[in-house]
Amino acid sequence: MKKLLLLPAAALLLTSCTVMDIVGPRANGEVMALAKQASADWVFGDPASEQWRELRKAQGDELQNEARRLCGLDTAGNTPASCDVAYGDTDLPAASNADALLERTVAAADKVPSETVDLVVAQAIDALALSPVDLDALTDPASDAVTVPVADPADAEAVRDMLARENAVDYGLGIALAYAGPELRERIGILRKACHERTAVLSQLLDTADGEAKVPASGYEFADGYAEPADAEEAAQLVKTMQSDLVKQWRYQAAHAESAQWRENAIRLAAQAQRA
Repeated sequence: MKKLLLLPAAALLLTSCTVMDIVGPRANGEVMALAKQASADWVFGDPASEQWRELRKAQGDELQNEARRLCGLDTAGNTPASCDVAYGDTDLPAASNADALLERTVAAADKVPSETVDLVVAQAIDALALSPVDLDALTDPASDAVTVPVADPADAEAVRDMLARENAVDYGLGIALAYAGPELRERIGILRKACHERTAVLSQLLDTADGEAKVPASGYEFADGYAEPADAEEAAQLVKTMQSDLVKQWRYQAAHAESAQWRENAIRLAAQAQRA
């Protein structure tokens, strides 16, 4: 008799939800942890750092949307009810800073779905780029943060590629300088200084036996999409295009790194290039 009484109660419980509510997709835990941290940085962050807080608010929203996207859609075209991405202030950790975000991103990149890596790495780059990125410690032998040669073959090849690109950009900036007015000359000076700082780090990341890769090519030709300038306007356009393309390439390399070591350095380098 007791068993019969239990059956209607169970039946009533099931009528309030669907099978998808019980066995449907759940929001990715790693993505949600990053979303909560971003929200914490917005809610509990330094009120004086409005730019940082607003960026982190937007990034938290992006991560919640990414968690929904990863869950997919049900037959009605809606996010499954089981994919709960809601949380309140009481669910949030303490606020953090850009350096902590970098460390967290490098760790999370190996855990989030591969299709989400681009997003979390891009967020770290944008956050670091809000403030000056100091690369001096990465090339100072006395620093605990000094870089060591990249061991992963694919990453080492990426380092060589970016070093070659940086050298080519430096050459192009030198060509543009010949046609530049005062304002553009100042801009080129800033970009070349930043370029030289990045090449110093990249040289450290290459094995010392790979010295030839550190030497700029003896001559360069302008590839498709670039044109040797003939006046100040064309020089300004060349500088703008080279810088934009270089930042895009840095962001790509950071997202596609094989090792944590190269990913962390590439994120820093990408942020420094983006801020220049």
